[in-house]
Amino acid sequence: MKRLLRFYPLLMFAMLTSCMPHTDGVRYTNIVIPIEERMVPQTAPVNVPLSIYAHTSAPDGCWSNIRFIFEDTDEKAYQLFALADYESKGACPAVLVTADTVLTFTPSRPGNYVITIWNSSSTYEKDTIVVGEALP
Repeated sequence: MKRLLRFYPLLMFAMLTSCMPHTDGVRYTNIVIPIEERMVPQTAPVNVPLSIYAHTSAPDGCWSNIRFIFEDTDEKAYQLFALADYESKGACPAVLVTADTVLTFTPSRPGNYVITIWNSSSTYEKDTIVVGEALP
């Protein structure tokens, strides 16, 4: 019996580690990736839909699920960023993963609309759209 008690901690450790998930690789979700190309108009009329084009790419096939987020942060301020997921279980396929989009919104008041374009979780660039009254 004393012999069995000596092996009890070892037996418990073996049982606990066998129940733990084993991961072979890494996985990250919602990683901000740079928007490489964009077309933002410099001017636009009020109450007329305007379009913003954006393009991004990821360097290899471990990247997937690229999506664009465009949201307002204030009455005349918006932000645009691209998110992607990354999963690797070893070597990544040598393929460029790309995505593009055309986003549309309608400015409701004249003034300067600021679009913040995120290139990473800490760096960004800003574009300004001057919105004026529509001609009759």
